[in-house]
Amino acid sequence: MSRAQLTSTVEQNGGGSLSSFIAGKNFLANGAMDIFQRSTSATFSSGGYFAPDRWVAIAGTSQTFSQESTIVPSGFRYSLKMLANATATLGQLQTQQVIETANAIYLAGQTVTFSAYIYGSSSTSIGIGIQYNTSVDATWNGGGWSSISATSGGTGTATTSWSKITGTYTIPSNAKTVLVQIYNNATVSSSAAIYFTGLQLELGSVATPFSRAGGTVQGELALCQRYYWRGISGASYGFLNGAGFSYTSSNAQISVTYPVTMRAIPSSVDYSSLVVQDSAAGIFSLSSITLDASVTNTIGASFAGTTSGMTTNRFLRLLGSGSTAYIGFSAEL
Repeated sequence: MSRAQLTSTVEQNGGGSLSSFIAGKNFLANGAMDIFQRSTSATFSSGGYFAPDRWVAIAGTSQTFSQESTIVPSGFRYSLKMLANATATLGQLQTQQVIETANAIYLAGQTVTFSAYIYGSSSTSIGIGIQYNTSVDATWNGGGWSSISATSGGTGTATTSWSKITGTYTIPSNAKTVLVQIYNNATVSSSAAIYFTGLQLELGSVATPFSRAGGTVQGELALCQRYYWRGISGASYGFLNGAGFSYTSSNAQISVTYPVTMRAIPSSVDYSSLVVQDSAAGIFSLSSITLDASVTNTIGASFAGTTSGMTTNRFLRLLGSGSTAYIGFSAEL
């Protein structure tokens, strides 16, 4: 008997008295849409990691994905709002999550249930689905993905009352990476919106009460930071967890320690309004940075920053020139 089936059996026998907060049963990170490190709102016309952590956003023409705190079901604090700024055809308001091989191996050959809470500003058909890949740690935008037909469920209707959509699937035994998706299953008119929260993927054929994969919001943040971490200045010239030295008058070497061990060596870095401070000589803006691949690993990064006017061989601190300045490291799939 799977853990989800056992949970359901105990709930039935115990009159529903079993606590719904069972850390580890949910294979999806940030299912309650608590964590938005990159931005709490993003408008775009493509696909990628734009707003909610661990969730790839797929959009049509000029769609907005944002964290919503007003329209939420009982027991939740946030939902993901997908606003159609222009008419969205099938699948153009979509979010996906890739489950890495280290976790997906527990799903291979198993029956699983995918569930979510849905809401629409107008009645909208919603679809959910699961795909698998036989490659290790396949990326969301790479090849080799195959869809799995639902043995039950898989569609629902978002209305102005929150409801729960579920689908049950059997994961092939040769699956190495798994991807879940939830999307508009029909055209959404301009200015209409759909909302999702409480997304959960669990073993078994029964959708049990939602539980965060990380157990708590703090645990969920650490789980998300395994894939992406962004340090935000938060103040004028706030510290960004990095320090180093000037090895020429125009080049700084900076090291940053991540708050958690990342899934893999980060493949990219994004940043805005970075400066370095020499306490004796002042503050210098960084015009560009380049990761040092020979030193960067899963616990910290080293990079070279370009500026001008520094004194050689001086200690430097990494700061942000403004409260929204940031540096981020990605090991996403």
